[in-house]
Amino acid sequence: MDLAEGVADLHMHTTASDGTDTLDDRVAQAAERGLDAIAITDHDRVTEELTGRSAERDGVTVVTGVEIRADLDDTKVEFLGHFVDPTNDRLQSLLTEVRGYRRERNDEMLARLRDVADIDLTRADVGEYADGMVGRPHIAQALVDRGVVDSIGAAFGTYLGDDCSAYVPMERVPYERALDAIRKAGGVATLAHPGRIRSDRVPEFVATLAEAGLDGIEVWYPYGTVRSDDYAEIGVEDAAALAAEHDLLRTGGSDCHGRGSGKFRIGDVRTPREDFEKLVALADERA
Repeated sequence: MDLAEGVADLHMHTTASDGTDTLDDRVAQAAERGLDAIAITDHDRVTEELTGRSAERDGVTVVTGVEIRADLDDTKVEFLGHFVDPTNDRLQSLLTEVRGYRRERNDEMLARLRDVADIDLTRADVGEYADGMVGRPHIAQALVDRGVVDSIGAAFGTYLGDDCSAYVPMERVPYERALDAIRKAGGVATLAHPGRIRSDRVPEFVATLAEAGLDGIEVWYPYGTVRSDDYAEIGVEDAAALAAEHDLLRTGGSDCHGRGSGKFRIGDVRTPREDFEKLVALADERA
């Protein structure tokens, strides 16, 4: 399938986490690209403007979602929750805990910038770039504006990227808790971008997750834009085969972060109509 075929882009971020565009921006962009539906999957936070499991906005179905980082056998995995109830106490409790881990990690990264590069940024400094929750892109933008680097990409390549001098890994919740929270909130739990997992054990991991209640796999994703030697050699065909083997739903999304992020590609990767309808049907069963 051409990655740009289909009706729904089910993975993107807004200013509620590390995206550069607002929810209204995303809806307008989706309409411009001819998408029927999008999912807002901010990190560790359900966008406050989304008060139900989904809503219609300017002719676009907006699915309430979230992206949660978790641990599986000392390996980072990430889950997308689609059609979650944002008022669910168990989900919100888990997200509050994870945001605490993120704040601790941010403070450690700012301390490392001071130690290794004599760059003095405070939590308040980088908070000016975020709509509530600070992430690495906000620190990167602060570095650009202070003239330390000339681009966000350079900030990640020099200081903030994985294995760079100021990088600090974030504590992760067990995968069982993440899956449970999504499902208890009426959501559909999907393994995000399996080709970005830093392990050669992805098929084994998918089997474990399927036993634990995983509902789907993000099959369609712009893998070629993020592949590195450290990532799993899992592409679209491999992910589709794993979904078929374990009777899991298939989703697709661009992981769009916005015009200023280097990841502005809303609608470049889409979920086919048939697969989106299966996702909706399962979500309806859990309503």
